[in-house]
Amino acid sequence: MEMTEISNEKTGAVYKPSNPWQAVVLKNTRLTNQNSPDDVRHILINVRNSGMEILEGQSIGVIIPGTDESGKKHRVRIYSIASPREGESSNDIIALTVKRVFYRDEVTNELKKGLGSNYICDLKEGDNVQITGPIGRTFLLPEDNTTDIIMIALGTGIAPFRAFIQHMYHEKQTWQGQVLLFYGAKTGLESLYMNDENNDIGQYYTKDTFKAFKALSNTSERKLVQHKMRDNIDLIWNIMQKDKFSLYICGVKGVEENVAEVFQGIAMGQGLSWDNLFQKYKTEKRWHIEVY
Repeated sequence: MEMTEISNEKTGAVYKPSNPWQAVVLKNTRLTNQNSPDDVRHILINVRNSGMEILEGQSIGVIIPGTDESGKKHRVRIYSIASPREGESSNDIIALTVKRVFYRDEVTNELKKGLGSNYICDLKEGDNVQITGPIGRTFLLPEDNTTDIIMIALGTGIAPFRAFIQHMYHEKQTWQGQVLLFYGAKTGLESLYMNDENNDIGQYYTKDTFKAFKALSNTSERKLVQHKMRDNIDLIWNIMQKDKFSLYICGVKGVEENVAEVFQGIAMGQGLSWDNLFQKYKTEKRWHIEVY
C-alpha cells in the first residue's frame, strides 16, 4: 500500500525563543462582524529578510513581552499560519488567525483577558513582534495532487485549511483529488473566511473538486461538525475506501474524539474495527491531528 507522501522540500531559517526574529505588523483586521461577541483577527506580519520558508500547515511562535508573577518570561504562544507557502500576495508576508480570549479566574471568578491572544489582537500596524519558528513537519499537504483531502475544523482551527485551499487552488491552480471541508462555528457571522467580512474560502466553492459543509451550532440548524459529517458519511466513507486520502483535524481539543465517534459508528455498521483502521491510517500517515 502506498503511503501518503508529505511535502517537505522547503528549508530555511528557523528561529528559537532564545534568538527570535523581530517582525513588523502590516495589518490587523477583524474577521467577525462588530455585532458578534467573538473578536477574531486576521493579522498580517512582514517577515522580509528573515530567511523563513513556510509550508502550509506549519505554525509560528509569538513571544509575549514581559514576565509572569514569578519573574519568568512568558511561554511562547503557538499559532497556525493561515497563509500558503507563497504568502499573502508576497512570500514576505504571513497571516495569523487569532481569537481574543477571556476566562474566569477559578478562585476569584473575575473575568480576565487571555494574555497571548489579547496581546496579539491589540497589535497595530507598524508594531514590532518577536516570532519563532516555523514549526511543524507533520500537518502538511501531500505532494500528489490526486490525493483526496478531508479537512475538519472548529473556530480558528480553520487557519491552516485556508492555507491548504489557497495553495491547492491558487498556487497549484488545480487539485485533482476530492477536497472536503467540514467547519464548525456558532453562526454564519463566526464562519471565519466564509462570511461577509472575509470570503477567502467561499470564493473556491465553484471548484469542481471542492465541497464545503458548515455546521452552525447557535442557529435553527443547531448542528455540530460531527453531525454535519454524519449527514455526509457516505461521501466521506467512499473516499476513505479508495485508500488514497489524507485527513486533517484542527481546533479545540476534544473535536478529534467527536470525529472518532462518527467513524466508530460507520465502521461498526460495516463489521469493521475502527481501532484497527485508525492505527492503519496513522501508520500510513493519512491521519493528522492538531488541537489546542
